Amino acid sequence: MELSTEDSYMINKLIRRLSKVKASATELVSLYIPSGFDISTVKNQLTQELSLSANIKSKQTRKAVLSSIEKTLRELQKYQKTPENGLIIFCGDVDQQVGKSNTEIFVLDNLPAPVSVRMYRTEPVFILDPLKDMIESKNVYALISIDKNDAAIAIMKGTSVRVVAKLGSLIPGKFRAGGQSAARFSRVRDNLTKAWYEEVSLKANEVLMPIKDLKGIVVGGPSQTKDSFLREEKLSNELKKKVLAVLDTGYAGEDGIKELVNKSEEVFQQEEIFIEKRLLKEFFTRLGRGEKVTYGLETIIEAIKIGAVDKVLLSESLPDETIDKIMSLAKNYKTSVVMISTNTEEGEQLKLMGGAGAFLRYSIGEA
Repeated sequence: MELSTEDSYMINKLIRRLSKVKASATELVSLYIPSGFDISTVKNQLTQELSLSANIKSKQTRKAVLSSIEKTLRELQKYQKTPENGLIIFCGDVDQQVGKSNTEIFVLDNLPAPVSVRMYRTEPVFILDPLKDMIESKNVYALISIDKNDAAIAIMKGTSVRVVAKLGSLIPGKFRAGGQSAARFSRVRDNLTKAWYEEVSLKANEVLMPIKDLKGIVVGGPSQTKDSFLREEKLSNELKKKVLAVLDTGYAGEDGIKELVNKSEEVFQQEEIFIEKRLLKEFFTRLGRGEKVTYGLETIIEAIKIGAVDKVLLSESLPDETIDKIMSLAKNYKTSVVMISTNTEEGEQLKLMGGAGAFLRYSIGEA
């Protein structure tokens, strides 16, 4: 099952909320039931846990744990069998206010991918990593930008590009220091260049080799530096085999990574970040031409209400209550919603315009 924009937003919203909850004792329930697992076994386990928890010495902790387990058990009784992709339940006091209990339960039973882990835990925090892994993009790529002065290594996943290493070289310019012969200076420079390639190669091995889902690598930089780097013996052969493209850029290092992202669209055209960039470029192009688009929250809300909006673009920087309102309204008028990150220049531009844009079915006299 493909994760819809709304489902993705709602799960990420839940993760953000639950990650803020910190209890003083091991009272927050996290339950993961894999697809195909016998749910009656889990019911029996929690019934036993309920009995054992009655022996907890601390009255406050005992009350909180019993409340969470009881509520989770009542939820489980609604199911005769485990849903197709499994079941995830979080339950506990989400407010953690002294003298006031607010035990809430959060149920995920229509998941985009099968639950692969079986887990029942009571901890001071909710165990969210397995859920995060399920909704994160599985395609991971690396970008390496290098010249003889600077280098940077970045990881691209989903719509995020994160620089994980920055390095600077000690290679002197082509001018000669006083008193040095041309041959001697050239040898020094060649040795420093080789050492520089080795340094960047070893750093690439260090940060990229542990990534088990690494799909490919794009290398960029000015002149022939990038090609010389790829011939370096210290660079792992396994990484060399994953090089998808070698591209010319005017910059290297962190600025080179940004340029490399923009020049890699043909290589990664089906990846989330480039799908998002193309969508936003189309929006801004239409906006510049005065074609069927509009922006601004109030304008978009009114346009949705008259059925004029085909697709609305919402920045992840908007408050949750604003996104919830527009999503609910869009559903009533068969308007699709696309969440836009702020990880790209285009996404940042949408944020600065108020965080919302829309493709229209017909002109409403504003753009």
